[in-house]
Amino acid sequence: MASSGIRSAGKNLMKLKFIDKGVIDYRDCLNEMLSLIKTSPEGHEIWYLEHPSVFTVGISEKEIKEDPNSDPPIYKTDRGGKITYHGIGQIVFYFMLNLKQTPFKPSELTKKILASTSVAIEDLGVKNNISESDPGLYVNGEKLASIGMRIKSNYSYHGLSLNHDVNLKEFNSINPCGLDVKACNLSKYIDIEQSRLVSVLKETYQNMLKNK
Repeated sequence: MASSGIRSAGKNLMKLKFIDKGVIDYRDCLNEMLSLIKTSPEGHEIWYLEHPSVFTVGISEKEIKEDPNSDPPIYKTDRGGKITYHGIGQIVFYFMLNLKQTPFKPSELTKKILASTSVAIEDLGVKNNISESDPGLYVNGEKLASIGMRIKSNYSYHGLSLNHDVNLKEFNSINPCGLDVKACNLSKYIDIEQSRLVSVLKETYQNMLKNK
């Protein structure tokens, strides 16, 4: 696990730390997120990682039951949204942000993350659009990125997953986020190393959190 700390000065001093969690079990990662926000950190942490194959079910999905013994396993979680898939080849960014220290309102969090990510992907040469009815990024009608957030005691957790080169057969075995759409990979449109993509997004989110 690697970490990099960034300190940025504005009207107020803001601390931001990026942490590379590598490949980590979804349940373990969720427990670590919850443990972190219980400590009421002064600044922000953004984790980037991959999960072994798993389906996660958000609070908007009422029909699908948890089944840890299925393949891939299905876990209920407390994020927004319905069902989605995580797997190797998909980059996940989790945003543990101190919402008292962000340059935008908590109600704008999801829109800010999506808008920043959308611009970054377009700058890489891939035109995409943001769906208002189902928060996420789409390319030619296929879902490239999903988002589901949760806010507790002025801290955010959960985040955004972006398909770089993930197993689409498993992903498309369900309706991504409960919709009748298919998922796609960024690698279908551009040749970019995952490490480069992570670097681009880290810079994007750093800029997003700069104080006014």
